[in-house]
Amino acid sequence: MANRLLITGGAVLSVDSSIGELRKGDVLIEDDTIVEVGPSVDASDCETIDATGMIVMPGLVDSHRHFWQTGTRSDSVDSVFWDLVASQWPKIAAHYRAEDVYAAVIAGAADAIDAGVTTVLDWCHVVNTPEHAEENLRALREIGIRSLFLYGASMSRKLQEYEGHTEHEDSWAPARRMRESEFSSDGGLITFGLAIQGPDVTTMEITADDLAAARQLGVPVGIHIGAPEGGEPHYSMKRMHEAGLLGPDINFSHCCNNTDEELRMVADSGGKLVACPTLDVMFGMGNPVTGRIRDAGGRPALGVDSVIAASGSMFDEMRAALFYERMKNAQYVYDTEKRDVKSVDELRFTTREALEAATIGSAGAMWLDDKIGSLTPGKQADVILLRATDLNLTPASDLAGAIVTSAHSGNVDTVLVAGKVLKRGGKLTEIDTKRVNELITEARDRLYGYDDYDGMRPPAAVAATA
Repeated sequence: MANRLLITGGAVLSVDSSIGELRKGDVLIEDDTIVEVGPSVDASDCETIDATGMIVMPGLVDSHRHFWQTGTRSDSVDSVFWDLVASQWPKIAAHYRAEDVYAAVIAGAADAIDAGVTTVLDWCHVVNTPEHAEENLRALREIGIRSLFLYGASMSRKLQEYEGHTEHEDSWAPARRMRESEFSSDGGLITFGLAIQGPDVTTMEITADDLAAARQLGVPVGIHIGAPEGGEPHYSMKRMHEAGLLGPDINFSHCCNNTDEELRMVADSGGKLVACPTLDVMFGMGNPVTGRIRDAGGRPALGVDSVIAASGSMFDEMRAALFYERMKNAQYVYDTEKRDVKSVDELRFTTREALEAATIGSAGAMWLDDKIGSLTPGKQADVILLRATDLNLTPASDLAGAIVTSAHSGNVDTVLVAGKVLKRGGKLTEIDTKRVNELITEARDRLYGYDDYDGMRPPAAVAATA
């Protein structure tokens, strides 16, 4: 007999145009699947969750994050992109042990669930040994988050590319073994792909070889591209297009330095485009491309990227994207002396678009929009409940507007992944937060300790302000 759960009496924000928004509605779940959404669902033999005073919506989806960097959370908030090349990559990343990756991913994934993020594209490029990737995967499974796990090369190899060394060797044998042993079927909460360096930091020949390896395995690919912005465009997407390398199996993140023409090339190929608004701005990588993705014919998607300089909250990413797009488009309106703005249409980016970028859009960027991203019967039951009676949301006259402009992780009352309740009444139900804190604190202290770091911040940063 199926396990049935009825979420009843909440304001339902389905992100499904055929269902729309229900000021009061029910969601029926059987096992891991949504089976009915409507104003009133007649169902018996159900466990019930009373969602009165809450917003019921799809779980948030993060289409680009590095969970392993949770180990040095917030230590790069006053850094820019090139500081990472000089510090995080050659120093801290090189000292990560496999058990440090486990601790960081446990903490990062627990934080994501707590913040209402039910699915994350987890880009693991600290594979100093195959065991590092294995521990990353173990942590994802232990927390129970849905994920697209991208197996990447080590940061030391990436550093060599930045320093001008282009020697390349096949590093994908361990990834092939993991694919064969851990992902022999495509079901389950976690899917598999490769994180490759791409043409911005290596040669087109290496990029072609890496793509060929992924395509031979039949898995998708993630590529960092178009960052940092500034100077002449790299034209990396155009070069990939001319080499016949673009395709629907590539997720490009950042894209700040790519031209509108290039974004159209990717969209036309079926490729995925992801903006990371907070990190793109904080690290000086460039202006978020959320609106440019839409204008190029793509579906905007959002990612946190890394909590070394971002909060980890998809609510913050929605706001950052909205704020930037409104500012950019308002400046355009004013610069053209069209000062009488009569409707938000003239500002060209809405709260609804921001919300969709963090749900169905990001699901699409992970090749999962047929399974998640909306409260649609037949899809997986990845559902979150926000307390709309919290003072920062009440009276929530416009659901999307309230969520994008005002919601935060503390409003997340309940989280379900594949029908399993992982948070209820504002408390994590399956995760030992004391153990998480102990693991991540021990890992952080060890990572900083290798270079006589003292306490919460490296002494170099303290000395610089003395």
